[in-house]
Amino acid sequence: MSRHRDDSDETKKDQLDEDIMENNTEEDPYGEPPLEDFLFDEEEEEGPEILEQKRKRKQFIIRSIAIGISLLLVVNVLSIWLNVFSLDSLKLLRGTEQYSEDEMVQNSMESVVLIQNQQSRGTGFIVSSEGLIVSNDHVVDGGGPLAVTLPSGEQYVAEIVDSDEGLDLALLEIEADGLPYLPLSDVGAERDERILVIGNPLTQQQIVNEGEVLDQQEGFEILRISAPIYGGHSGSPVLTEAGEVIGVVYARTVPGLFDEEPSRGLAVPIEKVKTRFAEYLNE
Repeated sequence: MSRHRDDSDETKKDQLDEDIMENNTEEDPYGEPPLEDFLFDEEEEEGPEILEQKRKRKQFIIRSIAIGISLLLVVNVLSIWLNVFSLDSLKLLRGTEQYSEDEMVQNSMESVVLIQNQQSRGTGFIVSSEGLIVSNDHVVDGGGPLAVTLPSGEQYVAEIVDSDEGLDLALLEIEADGLPYLPLSDVGAERDERILVIGNPLTQQQIVNEGEVLDQQEGFEILRISAPIYGGHSGSPVLTEAGEVIGVVYARTVPGLFDEEPSRGLAVPIEKVKTRFAEYLNE
């Protein structure tokens, strides 16, 4: 009997050990948790608010980079234009200096005026002692009063007497008397004739530059000159070496990218000016 009980106890012990091992295999309550317990789905961990913040932060970074690149491009373009502008201004000033002792040029400069309104800045020249001034139609076509500044610094408000959009000419008048004025040539321009242009290009005033007559095109309605022309030159007189006006600057050519010919100045021949404003100039 004693022997039988021992075998039965042994059998029960073996069965208990098997049950414990089986339970440990299925779940280990005291062991390390599995690796999967540390892995979470990103969308479950980060709520909608966090995702929205990340999206806005990304957009802000992209926008900041784009703005930075744009500013760099603008600065580079402005620096290029400022360099070109400065070089042109220096060139014009140096060209003017050589005429500081030229009596004809100095006398002519007294009749060249600055014309300004709300939308434009250009040049004109006095053609009678009573204050008649010739300029371009596009110089005086704009809003607000026309301010005329003489080389002496005196300022006047001008009235438009007559204008011609097709010829791009305008005749103004200021209330003044005894003014110096430029004589208008009776013979017109000659090919290869040396000329001078006096005007207010860029931000400069009373600038003198020289060139020559290249030709007249389209039935003598356009006078081409080699003198460099810039913004503000519109309305400038084209003068002979004797100081007579043979044209009125109104524009310049813009060569194409692969054109070898440089930019040329364009002027209205004096014949057209005298014919168009004959009733005022012959009084």
